[in-house]
Amino acid sequence: MNHITALCARLGERAAGSWQEEAAVWLLATHGHWLPELERTHLVVDDGNGQSRIAWRQVASACLSAGDGPLTGTVSEWQVLRLACVLTGRHALSLANLDSLDGPNRRLALHAVAWAAGGHAWAASLGLLPPAYDTQAPSNRVRCEAHPGAHVETAECRHPHYVGADVPEPQVGHPNRVTD
Repeated sequence: MNHITALCARLGERAAGSWQEEAAVWLLATHGHWLPELERTHLVVDDGNGQSRIAWRQVASACLSAGDGPLTGTVSEWQVLRLACVLTGRHALSLANLDSLDGPNRRLALHAVAWAAGGHAWAASLGLLPPAYDTQAPSNRVRCEAHPGAHVETAECRHPHYVGADVPEPQVGHPNRVTD
């Protein structure tokens, strides 16, 4: 497993249970440009316990001054980053230039918006992406009898645990999940 793949897994673990954050992390991971760039500029924070998170507030601030700071990207790439910030539900940024997205980025953006609005399974059912894209939710997402919703497995979880895109997405996140 390469470094960026491991980073994607850690970010996915942190986002599990929140459609909005899952969609934002998936968008950045699938897009490919931003996760290494955010890591390079220390906007991906490692908590020291094997989990990582994106410093969304600082990323949103960087989007306000696109191109004037250490982050670099094309106009289309900046729109992807802005959309990811907006998808988290915590930042209001202009998406007025979504028409600057090229074809592949437009499809990624549409899929991410659908995911944030209705969950992974619903977004996948719309068929916005070609089969080449792996749009699976983070592999550690489980459901159990002890906790409602998708969450990271803990010692308190009871069986059965299962993962699958063919089941409805949960409506609530893990009760102990803390967000940025």
